[in-house]
Amino acid sequence: MEAFEKELEELINKHSIENAVDMPDFILAGMLCRMIEAMGPSVKKTLDWHGCDSVCHLSPNDPAHRTPGAEHNKKGQTT
Repeated sequence: MEAFEKELEELINKHSIENAVDMPDFILAGMLCRMIEAMGPSVKKTLDWHGCDSVCHLSPNDPAHRTPGAEHNKKGQTT
């Protein structure tokens, strides 16, 4: 994440984004990276709860997330 944070800091500075929030670019970059790190586990737990392996793809092999008696396509979605 350190390399990303440094690149983000440079990008923020390049486009003068720090002026919009009156915050130094390195603080803004650090804050955004900490937010991404903090959100990751919660997003993953939410996807697991919904039976997804990503935001766009259902876990097709998980029978707990299928509707009994319904037809399902290859992605496990009800048709």
